[in-house]
Amino acid sequence: MSIRKRKKITDLSRLIKGGDKLPDWLILLGEKHLGLHALNVAHDHIEEDWEKGCTDNFFKLACKYLNLNYDLTGLENIPKEGPCVIVSNHPHGMSDGLMFGDIAMKVRSDIHIVVNEFLQCVRGMVPYEIMVDVYGGDAAKRANMAGMREILRRLKDGHCILVFPSGSAATYSHRDRRVIDDPWQTNISAIIRKTGATVVPMHISGRSGIFFQIISLLNKGIRSNFLAREILRDGRMRHTIKLGKAISPATITMTANDDSLSDYLRLCTMLQRYPQSTAPEGAAPRNMKPIEESAAADVLQAEIDALPEEALCVRTPAGLEVYAAEAAQIPHLLREIGIQREHTFRAVGEGSGLSCDLDNFDLTYTHLIMWDAAEHRLAGAYRMGRTDKLLQQQGIKGIYNAAFFRLSKRLLSILEQGLEMGRAFICKPYQRHPASLDTLWMGIGHFVRKHPEYRYLYGTVSISGEYTPASRGLILAYLQAHCMHPELTGEATALFPPTSAELLSEDARLVPSAITELRLLTGLVADLEPDNKSIPVLLRQYLRLGGKMLSFGIDNDFGGTLDCLVLVDIPQIPRRILDRYCGKDFQFPHA
Repeated sequence: MSIRKRKKITDLSRLIKGGDKLPDWLILLGEKHLGLHALNVAHDHIEEDWEKGCTDNFFKLACKYLNLNYDLTGLENIPKEGPCVIVSNHPHGMSDGLMFGDIAMKVRSDIHIVVNEFLQCVRGMVPYEIMVDVYGGDAAKRANMAGMREILRRLKDGHCILVFPSGSAATYSHRDRRVIDDPWQTNISAIIRKTGATVVPMHISGRSGIFFQIISLLNKGIRSNFLAREILRDGRMRHTIKLGKAISPATITMTANDDSLSDYLRLCTMLQRYPQSTAPEGAAPRNMKPIEESAAADVLQAEIDALPEEALCVRTPAGLEVYAAEAAQIPHLLREIGIQREHTFRAVGEGSGLSCDLDNFDLTYTHLIMWDAAEHRLAGAYRMGRTDKLLQQQGIKGIYNAAFFRLSKRLLSILEQGLEMGRAFICKPYQRHPASLDTLWMGIGHFVRKHPEYRYLYGTVSISGEYTPASRGLILAYLQAHCMHPELTGEATALFPPTSAELLSEDARLVPSAITELRLLTGLVADLEPDNKSIPVLLRQYLRLGGKMLSFGIDNDFGGTLDCLVLVDIPQIPRRILDRYCGKDFQFPHA
């Protein structure tokens, strides 16, 4: 039978001028070279199966006959009913759409996939298509309005829309030195916001071949002619596809505008490619010494009882007490602080590795002790350094953070009016009590009220190695974009700055626009973490107080933690928070 008499998805003889006069063998050769022949053969098999009574949908059969295989996780994140948009990156071409449809049809039958004009010739996709033109100009934009109206109508009817917001297959970026998605279009974001649809991000691994990338660089307008050729390549590999957690309409309303939402959806999609492992590559096991045994409760209670009356800062109805004491007043309690520090920090992938986490700074710093009066045990602690006195007595070496950051003279003149805060911890039995951290901060507020000569609080907040690299990168990018001190950035330089690119450059660029609220950051981090933990509680507390970042460093002796050097200007703390910690009658003299 002449190949011109067979049913075809695409007949090359009709696509080229004078093609009907060319010999069959030449047409077949051209179709094989462009990948069209494989599509035609696959479509023949699909239609033959349907004629024989096969009830499998088009996408499932297309993946079968084109040998498109993938490993899938997160299928349960697709809602079984209601308006839903699944957004995906677009690394390959036509094969992405076929796998996309196959995945969605495992959960829902009411899917509609937004496709470009190249796929219009695929008869099996017609019942599912919503057509757009990603290569045209103004005329195409006007024509695409019909497609947008169709998407809007389908979502209002509660259907599921599948879309590649980039509109075309990923191409090489000189800026990023890798193949990345084209810019995502914002029109779908406007529709999502208008319809209140749930959104599910999906990531497909891989990229198209070098030949396709070269064609894209030379003439992007003709690359659609070579998309079918890529399917042959895609059928020779196994793809990894991951569906992220569904994004609720409430989360979508937190984004600033349609551009911000588009960047947020792209970021959510790309974050699916990062591993959920917390172990740094090449990390050597740490030598951890056995932790010392605690002293007897009566010995510790005796030291609490011996503290002068003015040492008491807070006593709560729940039986928690907060004291401010110097090292010489609490030799056994200081040892207990070191023991409980090590227990607490090791539990989150940090820790000194010593049997008791104490250093020389503990001898010269004031210790804020949270004590459980009923149980006669330590509940938590904070270390406070009176910077003016430390500088007078020891110079710059007396400041703990000076061992990790170069502090300019200008910054030191400001910090001299401050308390260096650090080594905060809450013992495990009290970590689930919301009042624990609040009680410690009430103790800090009492101390500040008693010593109004200190205008600033500063210190480092640690992002432990228990967080995935992607989460750490996300937190760092957010803080750098939105939380840097407007006047003092650059006045503190980390001796060991973060060097590893924990987020790819294309993803880090999205953060300033995509994550404009702390609530969006906390949600993304929780989604990335295997145990669903959010950003560190202490970091949230400093940001709630209006803290601003000065610099970032890595503490390699403390489990490779990411340290965020933060400064709080006490008069700038929101009044309602200042009232709670310092009292409503407190008037700060520096205000």
